[in-house]
Amino acid sequence: MKTLVVAVVIVMTSVFNVFSNGNLTQFAYNTTTNGEKIESQTVYTVEKGKYLHQHMKYNYTYDEKGNVSQKEVLKWNEITKVFEKQYCLNITYNTQETSIEYIAWDNKTGAYSDSRAKTVYQTTKDGQNFNYLSYQWNKKENNWNLAKEHAILYGDNTLMADK
Repeated sequence: MKTLVVAVVIVMTSVFNVFSNGNLTQFAYNTTTNGEKIESQTVYTVEKGKYLHQHMKYNYTYDEKGNVSQKEVLKWNEITKVFEKQYCLNITYNTQETSIEYIAWDNKTGAYSDSRAKTVYQTTKDGQNFNYLSYQWNKKENNWNLAKEHAILYGDNTLMADK
């Protein structure tokens, strides 16, 4: 399940980047690894099939078990010529649950402090049921509000990847 959730996060970020400007954009990637773990990935837009322009950068942090625990997203600022922090995804794993929290960068505090959304993926002990819970942060009430919930039943759990 952990592999599936991390793969979904990476794919959805890539899909968002491809369609963010309304046009199909080509990208090139430069990945820095440490053994089998990705430390960072720089994303470039491709102009006319040969010119690269810096676009985004992803930094990855891992927990003691080797699972991705944080994905930091930085966007290239063409004026200052530096990558600027945008948001991070904090990922926590429990026995039957994986939680991904979206936290925006706050320029005033100089930290990731603006929680906005959280997604929780749950499985049952038999691996046949899968729940998706989406939460939005309510600043006024200072708590998470359930926004969406989906229950999925799998007849065959061989589709789930185990790490």
